[in-house]
Amino acid sequence: MTRTREEQVELLLTDPVGLADHSLQCWVQMPRAEVDELQLAGLKRRFAEMRERIPVLKKLADAEGVECVERLDDVVPLLFEHTMFKSYPPSLLEKNNFAAINKWLGKLVTPELAEQIAAVDVSACKGLDDWFETMDREIPELCLCHTSGTSGTLSFLPCGVREFEKAAQVRRLHAWNMTGPDTPDPQMHTAYPYYAKGYLSHLRGTAALARTLLPDPSHFHAAYPTTLSSDVLHLGAKLRAAQAKGTLDRLVIAPELLAKKKAFDRQQADMPQHLAAFFDEIANRLKGKRVYASGTWNLLHNMAKAGLELGLEGVFHPDSFISTTGGAKGVVQPEGWREEVMRFTGVQELHESYAMSEVVSGSHMRCAEGNYHFAHTVIPFVLDPETSRPLPRQGRQTGRAAFYDLGAEFHWGGFITGDEITVEWEQPCTCGNPSHYVVGAIQRYSEKNGGDDKITCAATEQSHREAMDFLNTLEG
Repeated sequence: MTRTREEQVELLLTDPVGLADHSLQCWVQMPRAEVDELQLAGLKRRFAEMRERIPVLKKLADAEGVECVERLDDVVPLLFEHTMFKSYPPSLLEKNNFAAINKWLGKLVTPELAEQIAAVDVSACKGLDDWFETMDREIPELCLCHTSGTSGTLSFLPCGVREFEKAAQVRRLHAWNMTGPDTPDPQMHTAYPYYAKGYLSHLRGTAALARTLLPDPSHFHAAYPTTLSSDVLHLGAKLRAAQAKGTLDRLVIAPELLAKKKAFDRQQADMPQHLAAFFDEIANRLKGKRVYASGTWNLLHNMAKAGLELGLEGVFHPDSFISTTGGAKGVVQPEGWREEVMRFTGVQELHESYAMSEVVSGSHMRCAEGNYHFAHTVIPFVLDPETSRPLPRQGRQTGRAAFYDLGAEFHWGGFITGDEITVEWEQPCTCGNPSHYVVGAIQRYSEKNGGDDKITCAATEQSHREAMDFLNTLEG
């Protein structure tokens, strides 16, 4: 099918699998020059749509004098550092002042969504779980989620339901090895070694995958058939941060939160029964079936170890799709974990990817040569770690990873990470995939620098500070 350039850009932004005619082969073999051209056109469109409409982006663009995008690197001064999404005053959460948090959130999104967020009555919300549930109910197209909060503060990400669905559809290309729109597997199941529901970003992503991959909700099998409490996750993050700072004795915990913690502890006490039921289901109902299993490497490894101890090996069909990414920050991967996962599941290949909560549209798949190939829906940047200025998009460059998520529809998709990566811009990978790719290990600067990682934005320090101050001025 012959499409105009405008039609191709529209598909990249709104229906990326349609751009590849629902074919995995077409998706992975898209010529590098064509992807680069479409990405620049998509970025120009996103910036034109959002420059005047997202308040904090407008504030930063005005300060930097960025009026239009001609080259990819033109947006680098407008990439947000990770603190942008957790810059609300922490006292708002302590006081359950979700009306003020919604006002803060409204400055990060398009005006239509900001208006809807402002109209939601959150005065009765007694915690994060109540807030997320209320926002889900009142704004169905919004899929508000949060990060793990390892620093002690959660980032709130105003993503759209469609953003997760588009990412899941790309993952389905791989899981089904699709050759066209009519090749789904009606017998696909998902085994998920974690909670069935929650508002953590990867739980949101898993829910979207299940809706996209599976013929029926009964084909989704979670180890813990309950909801993971965001309130308890937040409490755990605060406790760890306070312990690290030596301020644990000064931490005040509300009675309602203590009650949730006790309920969570009771839930944890029931986990052995849940796990027993989970492995019984795997050993019986899912034996020999084609399964999609995805999770952080440590979740999959823990599942495999527990299964192997029960004498379970080769439990799924060999054509099952087992997918993993990072996620256990600061934990060293043990020798042989991949082999144990493959021995338990029965697959011959483990599909690994590089991804992060803040960039919904992009899971960068690892090839047979050990390189991570960038997703077409995400524009990668390599920045100087000292200045965050863009390094040349040529040769092989090592620096700080940054991305623009072309799939982001409600918020600005530019994001600076804490990761050091090496990107090969020119030499084709010997695996045959023509895209740009990450070579070698990915390391967090905080681990490399002994726990410290101060991101310097490419925007002037004053511009960035003014944008942050504007975001946190909640009056008026």
